Amino acid sequence: MIICASRRTDIPAFHSEWMMNRLRAGYCLVRNPVSRTTVHRVDLTRRAVDCIEFVTKDPRPMVPHLREIGAMGHMSLFQVTLTPYGRDLEPGVPFKADISDACVEIAGRIGRDRIAWRYDPVLFAPGMSPGYHERKFRMLCAEASQWTDRCIFSFLDVYGKLVGAVASGAFRAPTRAEAEDFCRMAVRTASDYGIALSSCCETMDMTRFGIEPRGCFDSALMRSLNIPYEAQDAPIREGCRCVRSIDIGEYDTCAHGCVYCYANRADPTRRMSRMYSDDSELLWGAVMPRDRVVDMGGRDAFRLDDFRRRINNIRHGDGEAWISWPSSSSVWASPWMPSRCPYARVSP
Repeated sequence: MIICASRRTDIPAFHSEWMMNRLRAGYCLVRNPVSRTTVHRVDLTRRAVDCIEFVTKDPRPMVPHLREIGAMGHMSLFQVTLTPYGRDLEPGVPFKADISDACVEIAGRIGRDRIAWRYDPVLFAPGMSPGYHERKFRMLCAEASQWTDRCIFSFLDVYGKLVGAVASGAFRAPTRAEAEDFCRMAVRTASDYGIALSSCCETMDMTRFGIEPRGCFDSALMRSLNIPYEAQDAPIREGCRCVRSIDIGEYDTCAHGCVYCYANRADPTRRMSRMYSDDSELLWGAVMPRDRVVDMGGRDAFRLDDFRRRINNIRHGDGEAWISWPSSSSVWASPWMPSRCPYARVSP
């Protein structure tokens, strides 16, 4: 099972202590965002979790906990959003240089192949020209190249509450011509810094610019890190290519206050007045008498490092091991037939 923390809020930035307490406890509770009387009990033990995806605009509060997370046996992946916008659009986001410094430290600890940069959304505001994005994107490429080889971007999607903000003139989505100009510029600039550029959930064909559509946490990444995964039954968004994950976040619990955000629905005053407890099973709120708590466990197979240890133990006795891999089929392996498993080689 892959845990996402989180697309609904910024857990590393605002709820890192809660996250650590839940990892220590081995589980958390998550209220279903659609069926509000259903609460999922998510197994967070090492045995159930293949990796944890941290999605954030400010990873700094998680940095002191990386050693403990690693000691628990958890694999961490980070996606850090770094944009060229100021406090008028992102009032609660820290200085970008401080964020980049934290990313350098994270990459040094877990590896640059496990951290990605997100430049999202690409939008235009009063006084913001295409040249602005060109200058800022180059500056951010120079920063990000110190800690990652990958950048994911997408253009602003206008829907829901954003329709009013766009109508007021606060910001707007790029025109088709502006989007194409951005693609040409971004490919050229990212290449200068050795960064692979990909798009997320875009309907426009960008392959002619050399930009491939990829998931932020896709099957290629999981295979490269030997992480078992499942395809999504129903993509989170149209065009999403990410593998299946369990999101343990809660909407309306982020204090960045980004004016283009689709995840916050309550007004900022209401969000800031909410009471949080780092010791709570739920990120916010409590289980009510009418709620139905449903267990959500992990898989019955083993991650690659577990598999190798298990095979090593089997060598000294009789038995056989089962391991589930991305094809959704189970691969049988024994110490006498190592070639049967395409993802693991067992030395004779």
